[in-house]
Amino acid sequence: MIQTRFAMVALILGCISAPIGLGAEPAAVQGAEGTYDLAWVEKRIQELQPTSAERRFDEIAWAGNICEALRLAREQGRAVFYFTHDGRMASGRC
Repeated sequence: MIQTRFAMVALILGCISAPIGLGAEPAAVQGAEGTYDLAWVEKRIQELQPTSAERRFDEIAWAGNICEALRLAREQGRAVFYFTHDGRMASGRC
């Protein structure tokens, strides 16, 4: 029992004290097709972000629920477009 506890404490201390390189970022990432430079990955992520024209969907004044939508429609004399989905809007997948 004491040996088991000693082994657990040694394992925990070993994990805590292992050099993990805090603050140091790796220069490359291993991907499915090989190694990628992190600067290239960051640049590519920025290039693939949607443009403002592609994000027009976010400019719609969505109502939080049907009661609020009906209230706003009555106040402004407008129709309600009822849209429902099962998924995540931000990912573009419904």
